[in-house]
Amino acid sequence: MRKSIKITAITILLISTITLIQGCAVPAMTNTPMNFNKTSEKGLLVGSVTFPQEKAKYNGYFFRLTGNTSAEFQIMPEQFLKMKHDGQLDEGRTYLFAIERPEGKSEIPSVRLFHNSVMVAGQYDVRIGGFSIPYEIKKGEITYVGNILFNEYAEKGDTIFSLNNNFERDINALKKLQPSVDWNSAKNDTLRKIEYNNKKARL
Repeated sequence: MRKSIKITAITILLISTITLIQGCAVPAMTNTPMNFNKTSEKGLLVGSVTFPQEKAKYNGYFFRLTGNTSAEFQIMPEQFLKMKHDGQLDEGRTYLFAIERPEGKSEIPSVRLFHNSVMVAGQYDVRIGGFSIPYEIKKGEITYVGNILFNEYAEKGDTIFSLNNNFERDINALKKLQPSVDWNSAKNDTLRKIEYNNKKARL
């Protein structure tokens, strides 16, 4: 009984702390039906993020979006009994995202990582930059940015971020999650590439 109470208390503390850390971040995928269409005042940014292992290293991942209004979209792994990725694809290792954004040129230039070891002294943020994934948002259009590969277990000299194009896989999965959106109008830029500052994104 005491063990159960202790686990519950720790879980509540983790959730409370993460809620405070989230700030203005938006979820990678909303659970409510989306009403995005060609007449929308904003555009829709979509894609996916893939991690190398089922075991998650951090409690929260916050991908920065620049542009007219900066924001972050968040990925939260399962962390009730153990740290485990629970995305929609690849046995939980891949998370889909679909976020409405204002019109204009923008990029994903960094990721903020949140670590929480329950004790206050063990709570910290780490921001990783050194890369840029550029894109342009247009009103009423769906922009596919790609499949971001994030090697959170990268060692010195390894590339932490890379970009693949898994357009068909990701869009087909998004169709099942948000069937009210006209996914057939999604734009696929096969020439999109990740750009690096100092050649590599580093920890």
